[in-house]
Order: sequence, then structure tokens, then C-alpha cells
Amino acid sequence: MAGRGAGRGNLVEMIRKKMEEEKRLREEQERERQEMQQKQLEDKLKQEAAVALQPSATTGVGRGRGSLLEKLRSKMTPGVDTSTPTPPTTASVTSVQTTSTLTTGRAALLTDSSSPVLSTTASVTSIQTTSTSTTGRGSFLGTLKKKTESDALETSGEQTGVIGKLSSLSLEETKSSLTEEEIVSRQGSSGKTISLTANYINLKVNKDKGMFQYEVKFSPDVDSRSLRYKLLNQHLNDLGNVKTFDGTVLYLPIKLPNNRQTYESVHPIDNSIVTLTVIFQKKQAMTQNIAFFNNLMNRVMKALTLVKIGKHDFNPTCAHQIPQHRLEVWPGYVTAINELEGGLKLNLDATHRVMRLDTVRDLMTDMYHKNPNNFKNAVANEIIGTSVLTRYNNRTYKIDDIDWDKNPMLKFERKDEEISLFDYYKHHYNITIQDLKQPLLVHRSKEKKTTGETVEKVSLLIPELCFLAGITDSIRSDFRITKDLSQVTKVSPEQRRQVIRKFIQQVNGNEVTKKLLADWGLEIDNDTLDLTGRVLDPEELVFGNDYKTISPNADWGKVATNSKVLRTPNMPDWAVLCTQKNQRNCNDFVETLKGVCQKVNIRIGDPRLIFLRDDSTETYVSELRKVLKNRLNMVVIIFPALRQDKYSAVKKICCVETPVPSQVIISKTIAKPDKIKSVTEKIALQINCKLGGALWALKNPFTNAMVCGIDVFHAGVGQGSKGSVAAFIASLDKMLTSWHSRVCLQAPHQELVDLLSQCLVSAINVYRERNGQYPDRIFIYRDGVGDGQLETVKNYEVRQFLNTCARLDPAYKPKLSVIIVQKRVNTRIFEKKRQLGNPPPGTVVDSTITRRFLYDFYLVPQLVRQGTVTPTHYIVLHDGGDVKTDHMQRFTYKLCHLYYNWPGTIRVPAPCQYAHKLAYLVGQSIKSEPSHELNNLLYYLGI
Repeated sequence: MAGRGAGRGNLVEMIRKKMEEEKRLREEQERERQEMQQKQLEDKLKQEAAVALQPSATTGVGRGRGSLLEKLRSKMTPGVDTSTPTPPTTASVTSVQTTSTLTTGRAALLTDSSSPVLSTTASVTSIQTTSTSTTGRGSFLGTLKKKTESDALETSGEQTGVIGKLSSLSLEETKSSLTEEEIVSRQGSSGKTISLTANYINLKVNKDKGMFQYEVKFSPDVDSRSLRYKLLNQHLNDLGNVKTFDGTVLYLPIKLPNNRQTYESVHPIDNSIVTLTVIFQKKQAMTQNIAFFNNLMNRVMKALTLVKIGKHDFNPTCAHQIPQHRLEVWPGYVTAINELEGGLKLNLDATHRVMRLDTVRDLMTDMYHKNPNNFKNAVANEIIGTSVLTRYNNRTYKIDDIDWDKNPMLKFERKDEEISLFDYYKHHYNITIQDLKQPLLVHRSKEKKTTGETVEKVSLLIPELCFLAGITDSIRSDFRITKDLSQVTKVSPEQRRQVIRKFIQQVNGNEVTKKLLADWGLEIDNDTLDLTGRVLDPEELVFGNDYKTISPNADWGKVATNSKVLRTPNMPDWAVLCTQKNQRNCNDFVETLKGVCQKVNIRIGDPRLIFLRDDSTETYVSELRKVLKNRLNMVVIIFPALRQDKYSAVKKICCVETPVPSQVIISKTIAKPDKIKSVTEKIALQINCKLGGALWALKNPFTNAMVCGIDVFHAGVGQGSKGSVAAFIASLDKMLTSWHSRVCLQAPHQELVDLLSQCLVSAINVYRERNGQYPDRIFIYRDGVGDGQLETVKNYEVRQFLNTCARLDPAYKPKLSVIIVQKRVNTRIFEKKRQLGNPPPGTVVDSTITRRFLYDFYLVPQLVRQGTVTPTHYIVLHDGGDVKTDHMQRFTYKLCHLYYNWPGTIRVPAPCQYAHKLAYLVGQSIKSEPSHELNNLLYYLGI
């Protein structure tokens, strides 16, 4: 290795000669390449120059404009390797900071001399090179550094020629054909047109304003973000009062006079001069501003003095009181801005939040009186994971834990002094805490420091100052409370529109909110968005004995209980377990069931009746194991009341230990003589399905297709380490009446798609056994996928599904369609009448409010008479089968008719609802993989 003294100059000279030789060879290759592309460059110069300014073109050099940009780069950085282009950074300012510490060897030298700089716009290219060298080569590197800096300075300021023309164009003047091709518009034509309106408001955009992005540089550099704010705010006269700044990137609604502005600020601590360089980067398109506009809407909601709970905003001044249950309901809004097919829209929906008038301490006291022995566990199960409101500051917190070892006398440091929580609330809020022995509630949150570091912050809350926000399990289980709440929360379409109109009046009539929007060139329309939809024709259903019926209202409850079922298995051997106290109810049920089954053509024998001495879990389990030693078709278990531990115990035996279809009944549901017949009719249909029977069917347009449904059950609060359960359902026949099921027990951090691929293999093999061939088409309806997971499913899961088919047989290439099912949406669709109403079943909307860059549609499959119907959003993520849009929409609607636990249409396709039922049963009760002997039965239907 060469030392730092004599001999180093020869080494540097050899490196220079070697680089010059390589450079000459590369230049010859580059000239040949440019000559081949010259004709194409001349023909498309104007078009390609426009594309160079588009944001989508900032990640690489496209074909056709590559040679143009190579010439520009070689002009800006002479003497640099141009045969292998370095990808450009953002389509604006390119800032390269190279720090070289020159020691022995030649790596450091090559670092400074072989790094090309490329910028795709006519702005500033700034290169900062810091070198630490020793005597012997410093003069050479200093010369090289000066040469690079002088070349960089030649590219700053206003440019002439091609670069100058590019910089003078606006984004509106340089629309790329590539961007237009990305817009997806798939619309059907079948059905009757219908006039609709939706809970969307058109956003008018002022063309004179926009979203101009600037980079702000500080010299000398300033690390503190808050200090950067102060330094920038010294120039509000030039920048304006309307801005958004994150410490580096500055957004303004108007463009500054120059692309590069320099300001001098006074450091507030040492009064030194800090130079601010504000460099124009680009004017963003609307699609790039969605997150900003939603933040702007949050500021609008705050200006209306609304209280934010979670992601929604509520108005406590208009609360609805429900004094008989010590509750109040806060009305609120759900808002989201997005660019849809019809342009930039504001989605606005009415929502409600249930607030308890009792404090958390009141709840703790009540639970202690009810169960003092298991008090702490009961409180933890009820409170942990819920949100609470502190009315002294109108803030909400999620409860992550309860600290039983601390109380309000706990002391903490504040401004270099110790103070207790008791004194803190007394001095700052004039609140005197009454119970000094109550435990503290723990809230954990993450905060980002000015240095960018994320730290966990723990907040301790006083139970007697916290009010539960939302519905707890105890409220959901109380029918009287839920009935009274529904009177307030079920809002009709007309009432929902009035809420939206009132919001529009509040925003447009408030000078603060109106100015917030106007400063950025926005204005909201005066009413909801009108659009046109289509109503698909009603479906024809087929029952036993080839009986056919059409229901315009998508409800065939009476027909289902009075008609013969499509397929009936035998049930000669079955048993019933119940307590001796419920013996009478049991006998009445058995006799009623025999009559009902005869009517719908289900053949059953006399059951074995086992009457238990008590209703303990141990008694049910032991007797169930005894009776299952004999081969049974079905076991019916009657509970005095539903308890989760007892239900889980018997289901685990019937689904895992000794696989047999089972039916659990709560005794009070069959205790009333006037209702036992209708209840038993529904139970009989469930039993028929669990044994492998079928109730009804409809026409399937695809001859050799398999339809799959996927849903995921996630562990509850405090059970994150237990992972999730994914259920996979697949059809086995053309009539879509037989279903194969598999379960994936997903461990934490395990890739779900790997498990789903195994389920797909299992389903395809069973399908082949039943039909003698692989399915030509596979439809996968994927539930449980949010917008943030769409790219993962598209780029990873779809590819894995296709590879799975290839592993079965290299020649097997089915036509695969993957459809995302989203039922938790804030979109509401209303039929335009004298007073708005819910649209009829089969209503499809595939334009105006659909996503601009996705193949998607909304479907209303049900008839809803109370409240407002929520449509289901379908995103066709992969359409390898090239299914016509009309056929995709109609087939999806058909699948909503095939859920055997409800004689009518449901919100999602039947395989998704079956998957939901199975995943919930396994995740909530069984918590292990069911026996494969049950895979081809609907054993998870009902309870």
C-alpha cells in the first residue's frame, strides 16, 4: 500500500490515465447510441420534454427522452461518465452532498470524480463536497472540486434553450398521455337507470391557486424543527401567512416570483445571521395533495369547535340525552377528501358516539358490588381497549392498562418541582379529586421529538374524571339499551341529507372556515352530488321439486319455510342434551322439529334424549363425550343461558375432538309456545345445511368455475400475541350449494398468503375429485382488506395464487379474478324522490364516485326500510379472466343470494359471509384447527 509521501503522485497519474481511457471508450458507445435515437428524438421532442416535467417521470429516464437528458447531463457535468445514466432525484432541485475523507488507496478519489449529477428541471443543482486530505494530493483534488463547483454554478438561475422552455411550462400545459392511461373507467350497461344522490360534495378548485412545493435550506444548518419555523416566519411578508411547512418542505398556495429566493434571518438565540434558500420544486397535481386536503379539513372541523374522538369529529352541544340508561349520544361527522372519477370530492357522513354519564370510577364501584372476588379481572375486561373522554379538556384517550399500585397522590416532576396528581388538578383545573385510593388508568402514545426520534409517552388518568366513550360489551348485550339507542342513531336518507346541508351552511357561513378553504383555492358546493345508477333485474331462485320464484324485494322468508328444500340428507341418529329443568321445552322442541322437517322434506329419526342434573360446564362436557362414543349424524345442545366458556367447551369437542355437526339452542328461544314453530323452522333449515343439504339455488352463468371467499378474524384487545385466524371457503359444484372450508391459524408476523396458498391447493384438489377436472375460472372474493393493503394483495398475493396453480400442474393456468370486498365504507347512496329514500336491491353505481385509478363499483344488495342502507364497495384488483363488467357485477349480486342462514340477500357474497362465520367460530371459541372430516359441511352456520 502506498504511503502518504513520495510515490503517491505516480499512483494518481495512473488512475487519471485509466479513467480517461475508459471515458473515451464510453463516449464512442454513447455517440453510436445517440445517432440511432436521433430521428425518434426529433419527432417526439415536444411530447417527451413535457413528460420530463411530470411527477411520474421523476424516477427514471424513459425511452425517447433518455438521449436528450444524457446530453443535458454531459453539458452540466463535463468529464463525467455518461454511458451509464444515474437515475434522477426529484423533478426539481438536485442536492448532492458528498463527504470524502481521503486516506490511503484510491476509493476516496474515485468517489469525488465519478459521481454524475442529473436534474430533470431547470432549477438549481447544488453540490457540497467536504474533503479532508493530506499534502501530496490536496492541490489536485482542490482543482477537481473547483471544476465541479463551477460546472454546477453554470446550471443555476434562469436557463435558456430547452431547459428554459421546460421550466416555463405548467403542469396543466404538460399533461402526460401515460397519466391518462392509468385512469380506469369500467361501466356496465345492464339494468334500468335510476336517479340517485350520494353523501359527496363537489369541491370547486380555483385555477389561479395551487399547491406549490418548495425546498428550504438553512446555512448554517439548523437541526431544531421549531427553530426552523421561527426563522422562516420572519419572512411572512414575502411568503404570505398561508403556508404549510414541515421543517424542510414548504407548501404555498401561490408561486413566488423567482424559482430561487434567498432570505436572511436573525437567530433568536445568538443573533447570528442564518441564510434561507427557498427553491421551487414543482406544482403538485391534485392526486398528490389528498393527504394535505384532509389535514386542511381537520382544521376546518376544529374551527367549528367540534371534539375529535378517534378519526371523527363530534358536537357535544347537540347531544341527545337518554336518561333512563345514563347515556347521551353525540352527533358528529365523518369526512374524507379524495379524487374520484367525477373529480375532487368531499365525502361527508353523519355518525354518532355513545357517551356514558357515569365515570369509570362509577363503573368500577358497580362491578365491585356485583363481583368482589373477581373484581379486577372484570374491570380490566370491560375497560381496557375502550376510549374515555376527559371533559375538563375535551380530549379522548384509549385505555391500555390499569395501574392498581398507584393513586392520585402519586408525585411527578414538573418544571423542576414535585407535585402530586391531586394538587395538579386542583391548581390547573380547579378540580378536587374525591377518592384518593382509586387506581390510575394508563394511556400510551407515541410522540415524535424535534430531532425526529419517536418515543413512547405514558399518561396516567384519574378514573373519576374519565367518561367512557362508545359502546361496551355490557351495553351491546342489553336489548333495551340497543333499542333505545337505535331510535337516535338510525338516520333516514332525508335526515342524513339535512345533516349534510346544515354542515355546508356552517362552513360557508363561518368566515374562519371559509377563509381556510379559500386560501388554498377550495370552495364546497351547496348540495349533495347527483349521479345515475342502474338497478339489476331480480334473480330467480330454485327450490326443491323445481319450484321457482322471483322476489323483487330480495326477501323470500315465507317461501323458504313453506317450500321443499333443494337437497336433504338423512338424520336417523341424533341426540339432544339439556338440563332436567328444561325437559318440557326440550320435548316440545323435538315434536315441533319432526313436524317441520316432514313439511320441508327432511327425514329424521327419534333422538336420544339426555337430561343433565345441572348446567355446569363439566356436566355438559362429560355427558357429551359419552354420547359421542356412538356414531351420530347430529347433536343438539340446549343451554339455559349462553355462556362463552360453556359454548367454547362443547364446540371444541364437536369440531376438533370428536367431529360431528352440532346445534346449540338457548332454552328461552323455544320456551314460548306461540313462537316455537317459527324458531324451529329456522333451526331445521340450519340443521339441514350443517348435514350437507342445500336450501335453494340460482342460475350460474359459468360452467366450470370455483368461487372462493376469504375473511380474517383478528384477536381482541390484549390478545395480539395470539395471532389471527383466516378462513377460506370454496364452492364445489356448479349450482354453488356445496362448500369446502379450510382454516389458517396465523401466528404473529407470519405471512398470511403462504397459508392461503395451501388452502387454495386443498380446494382445487377437492373440486377435481368432485367434478373430474380442475376449474377453468377461479373467483376469489377477499374480505378484510383495507386501502393500505391493496398493493400488497395485488403485487404479492395474486402472484402467489397463480404460482400455486402452476405447482399443481405446469400446464394448469386458470382464469383468476381477485375482488376485494369492503363493507365498512362511509359512502351512502340515496334514491331521488320527493323525499330521499334507500335505493332498491340490485342498485349498482360504477361512475362519478368510484375511484379514478381502480376498477371498482358499489352494490346495494338489500332492501332496508329503517335507517340508511350502506352499499358494499367492490374493487376488482385482478381480472385475469377478462370478465365483462356487466357479468362481474351481476355475478357478484347473485352470490349475495346464497347465504343459507338468511332467506334474503346479504351485504357481501355468500362465501365471504361463510368465511366470516368460520373465522369467528375458530378465533373466538375453538382456537384450534377443526377436524378435516367437517371440511365439506357448513358446520359453522348459525350457532
